[in-house]
Amino acid sequence: MEFRPSARNFLHLRVSPQTFPAEKFSHPRLINIFEQEKDLILVFEPEDINALLRAVLDFAPQVEILETGLFPSPGPVSGYRLQYTENLVVVSPGGEISPREGEIILKTNFSFGSGFHPTTKLSVRLLAEVFERGRPESIFDLGTGSGVLALCAVRLGAFRILAADIDERAVKEARSNVLANRYEERILVVKGSLSCGRPGYFDLLLANLTIGTILTLGAGFPSLLRRGGHLILSGFMEAQLSEIRALYPGAELKKVLTEEGWAAALISF
Repeated sequence: MEFRPSARNFLHLRVSPQTFPAEKFSHPRLINIFEQEKDLILVFEPEDINALLRAVLDFAPQVEILETGLFPSPGPVSGYRLQYTENLVVVSPGGEISPREGEIILKTNFSFGSGFHPTTKLSVRLLAEVFERGRPESIFDLGTGSGVLALCAVRLGAFRILAADIDERAVKEARSNVLANRYEERILVVKGSLSCGRPGYFDLLLANLTIGTILTLGAGFPSLLRRGGHLILSGFMEAQLSEIRALYPGAELKKVLTEEGWAAALISF
């Protein structure tokens, strides 16, 4: 049976079990805890995400939070089909769900890399708009995660993509997904960050990151782009858009999309 997401999203926090005594933790919004890939996943009914993160940190100040993401299930999920646009469909094989011709195969153990997060959806919509105007020759997907944005870019017609992530597990997962889709000649997956990209080389930079990472590295993004290049930036809240504008005072903010309080921006330089 095809997995159908619920009408609301749940906050998944991936934490290191060595740094979080889960058996002693309680919270009125906590609805599930399960193990995945030797890590713990805490699942909350989200209301104020920052308040939930603060509650976890107050309980265990030394906790190692490996990943956060909104996910349409209170538990682990496999076997689903997710349609972004008419021509962009992601499928995670499982149960009775198997890929159809032209669909993107995505296998992930990371909730954020599943493709359901609003920032991923918004980034894909902006990516499709960029390709409607013309095909970028070279693309850098910074913080690629499961590789979902890079895979969507190839499906739209990209031929040359560099995908980088600092997490070794994400790199392995992205490489596996690239191979599953037979895109290894178009996507190169590497472990690393901003320094992996050649200055002044890329037509498009994809950066679906946390706000902290954006504010730390974001000022260096334009240096990687050719004149007239584009940046698709996401991972921040709609209320933080002013901070994004302040990073690029001379750039043109072409479009902003929002969903569930999250935002994505298409910026031209």
